[in-house]
Amino acid sequence: MEADDLTLLFEVFENTPRQGPGSVETTRRALRLLPDSLRVERVLDLGCGTGGSTIVLAEDTGAHVTAVDIHPPFLATLRARAEERGLADRITTVAADMANATSLGAGFDLIWAEGSAYSIGFENALRRWRPLLRPAGCLVVTELVWFVAEPAERARAFFAGEYPDMRDEATRIGQARSARYDLLGSFRLPADDWHAYYAGLEAPLRDAISRRGEREIYAATRLERAIYEACGDDYGYLCLVLQAVAAST
Repeated sequence: MEADDLTLLFEVFENTPRQGPGSVETTRRALRLLPDSLRVERVLDLGCGTGGSTIVLAEDTGAHVTAVDIHPPFLATLRARAEERGLADRITTVAADMANATSLGAGFDLIWAEGSAYSIGFENALRRWRPLLRPAGCLVVTELVWFVAEPAERARAFFAGEYPDMRDEATRIGQARSARYDLLGSFRLPADDWHAYYAGLEAPLRDAISRRGEREIYAATRLERAIYEACGDDYGYLCLVLQAVAAST
């Protein structure tokens, strides 16, 4: 994606409830799969956007959450939301690139990455983020995958350009295990998460077009929605709840 296109897309997402498919219930469902023995005091939320998951993580775990995103306006919105919910002292925002893992600290009990690992490559993310966890810490990540062996050609052609490294569920689970994580649980995000995400895009996208005129990136966003509506049974997000394997095992 060109830099100008990314800027235009970020502008649209500044005014959306979420920056990708997900929901409060999906975040809580993943939290319920964490082991009871895991003490969650420090959380790293990577690609947090405007805080759709960050707020839930802070409220439900009682932990301190370091929320990381590359786009400062997203973080400004998150800080305002945290202030409104009385969470300002439990959420720290950091404008940084997720690929630069060493700048983010270490010893986190939990790393959260909803819909963001693809931006630096799924396997690369697993490797780069693992050293940030404390021993036996957990990683929760959602990843776009194929649900069927033979996806519709329309969907396959679209993602060949948008996400050429897209794989199936078994492949991603195998890669997580190869990166020395145990799989604690997994589930597919429900279609309702996708429908709510696209519904939240409608007004901001119309507003962007009225101000900026028709742009290729806006057309691509509408095409993405049309493909999901036609072929959504063939692909979607898989949530993986992972725990770092001790080095001695």
